[in-house]
Amino acid sequence: MGVDYDQIAPNYDRHRHGGGPYLDSLVEAATGVGARRVLELGAGTGANTAAFLDAYPCWLIGLEHSRGMLEQAKGKQISAKWLHASGTNIPLLNASVDFIFACYVIHHIHDLAGLMRECARVIENGAAAFVTCPHDFIERHPANQYFPSFARIDKSRFQPLSEIADAMRAAGFQDIREKAVTAAPVHIDHAYVERVASQFISTYALLPQDEFQSGLAKMREDVEAKGRLDIDMVWECAIVWGTFTSRQA
Repeated sequence: MGVDYDQIAPNYDRHRHGGGPYLDSLVEAATGVGARRVLELGAGTGANTAAFLDAYPCWLIGLEHSRGMLEQAKGKQISAKWLHASGTNIPLLNASVDFIFACYVIHHIHDLAGLMRECARVIENGAAAFVTCPHDFIERHPANQYFPSFARIDKSRFQPLSEIADAMRAAGFQDIREKAVTAAPVHIDHAYVERVASQFISTYALLPQDEFQSGLAKMREDVEAKGRLDIDMVWECAIVWGTFTSRQA
């Protein structure tokens, strides 16, 4: 059973915010191709849209498949155009943008080849960058101590970085790079436990309900005993990006 993003849209931003350790790398990739026209895939409620625009002013389109998430984004004061569509069927003209980015989106798209072909079609001598979750980080995640299915669920959802890079290469992208970035450590304390209780990442909503409740209770118990866990949460993500030349010499 998947996550109903229309249903969670009104409260989505309560424990999730835009930007992150990947923002500087996205700006670096956009700057590298002198991007002026940008497309964000899976813009959600616009949190990353706003963060990117603050860091890199440009003409930006936010594409989102969930109507509920899109309505939340439209209600914010964000200088962007909005599209209700899928990344595998982008309603834009050929060679109409310079840069595409997506933050924690492509694990929702099973047709990676179709996605990359669409990205290549709409890019004019630019680049695309995809933020995702590397498998080694999933395996090290502190949640595995409390939720035995955590790593299995996420490794079945998030494509290996090599698979993403191969799909980009097959679509004609070049100079493909991978980069791991981390955020500052965060204490797993009472506030963090409440974020887990709110299922602030979709993995928690995908766990069997009894496993989630049992693991949450144990995490609460351990935090109560010491004020926080002995291990901190160090958020790690990976960016896979490459360039695309639409006009061959």
